[in-house]
Amino acid sequence: MEEKAQVRVAVACEEDVAAWLDLAAEVESLFGPMVSDPLFHQALYRNIGRGSAFCIRSCVREGDGLPGVPLLGGLLFSSHPPKYRIGWLAVREESRRCGVGRRLVEHVLSLVQPPAEVSVITFVATEPEGMAARSFYENLGFSPAELTFFGPARHPRQVFRLSIG
Repeated sequence: MEEKAQVRVAVACEEDVAAWLDLAAEVESLFGPMVSDPLFHQALYRNIGRGSAFCIRSCVREGDGLPGVPLLGGLLFSSHPPKYRIGWLAVREESRRCGVGRRLVEHVLSLVQPPAEVSVITFVATEPEGMAARSFYENLGFSPAELTFFGPARHPRQVFRLSIG
């Protein structure tokens, strides 16, 4: 990623759904099935409808970052002040460690009205493939909290929280 313009956060729209599902397909090995999961589709459309699905579109490919071009990353956000939740965050593999995930999280944190608590569910410490995600959230100021079980397969996960104000 060479230019800051490439990390401009946009509110996702229905034209982005196919690109969003392409991104979801890339990370299914980490998150489990999503592309064929009607609940994921419902969550995606619900977030798009309420303006809480955020993405960073590719600006280096055809379309110059317009709706429908490939996504570098996406985030679903739930806002119920004073509680906020990052419901889903994924970054395309070739865009990781380029500021895409950080920019998405910083964007939603700028929408939070203090005092507030922001939570996210991520991997447990015993999952090697999840260490980068845990480190990412810790570097943003989130702290590990209680364990939980997540998804249809009831995988063990951990809640991370950030208190603001």
